[in-house]
Amino acid sequence: MNVEGNLSDSGTPAGKVSVVTVFNQKGGVGKTTTSVNLAVCLAALGQRAVLIDLDSQSNATTSVGVTPPVPTGAYHLITGRAGFGDCLKPTPYDNLRLVAGSDELAWADIELALQDNCHAAIQRAFERLPKDIDVVVIDCPPAPGIVSVNALVAADMVVMPVTPAPHALDGLHKAWWNVNRVRGRFNQDLHSIHILLTMTEDGELTERLTEDIIAEFGARVMPVLIPRDAVVTEAAARDVPVTSLAPHSPPARAYLRLSELLLNRLKRNAALAEGEAPAVNRDEAADRLALWSAAIGAQARTRPPAPEPGDPPPAGWTQDVPAGLPLTLPQGLGWKMAAALMLILLGAVLGLAAGLTLHNWSLVPIPV
Repeated sequence: MNVEGNLSDSGTPAGKVSVVTVFNQKGGVGKTTTSVNLAVCLAALGQRAVLIDLDSQSNATTSVGVTPPVPTGAYHLITGRAGFGDCLKPTPYDNLRLVAGSDELAWADIELALQDNCHAAIQRAFERLPKDIDVVVIDCPPAPGIVSVNALVAADMVVMPVTPAPHALDGLHKAWWNVNRVRGRFNQDLHSIHILLTMTEDGELTERLTEDIIAEFGARVMPVLIPRDAVVTEAAARDVPVTSLAPHSPPARAYLRLSELLLNRLKRNAALAEGEAPAVNRDEAADRLALWSAAIGAQARTRPPAPEPGDPPPAGWTQDVPAGLPLTLPQGLGWKMAAALMLILLGAVLGLAAGLTLHNWSLVPIPV
């Protein structure tokens, strides 16, 4: 959905905005890691980027330095409670802003199901975009619900992370089927659907599964492999992108290369109408990531402080046992319960014995 000629919040025409949706209905494949690092790298490549966190777990939100809850975020955006401009939050990264996730997104599917054209809620939210946005990256929840369908309907490009592991191909088939079903019914302009292999490693099984995926999906598989690396786990534990914690690590370099390839494809598609494809300077982007790493990654390398106590429970909540609730069985009830259990067990034993006896009788031949 290349948004063109829409009005910004100030009423001025907005330029073209490309929407990249990161989707896989299977969890644990690096979906949020890909969304976050893709958004940060696109910002490093000079794009005015927005990351939308549609996952109620809000891991993408905390990974770019924003701590939930937020007054307005993705839930308010897709349910029509707030406009796009009101939901944007700054991040520590130049050119990158966030529409934050929240626990409320867990209920968004139910609320959207009660609306007319519930698949187009994000499209309606995009009708008034701020004019200073080039690309939007959407992190989907790990489920093919109405929220994910909205993200696919709004997409110009879909990136599907998948790990070369057992059952990965089966899960990829299901996700691929759902994406193409949305494409056929609601977003027929969606032609850029790409598969990204994540958590790759050396080994016969991994190589065979990778070959199987490439053999079946061909050019749809991106020519970039995101390697399995402990630094990715460390970055997730510290709630920062791996491109900030270790910008020169193999996974960080792979995500920068991926971002460059995807951006060039987006620009090439736009250039069909504009007649020009802007050049992308990867070296400059790498330098920018290194500067961000020096400022942001240094804080991430120190152990975060212990979390502060949460908000107090609502009025009327108590941890005390209500008055009059017995903590032990009433006197005399214990032996009665024990006797009842003994009778139940005795009945089960007698029933089993009777069944075996009848079975043995059925085996005795009847004289003629």
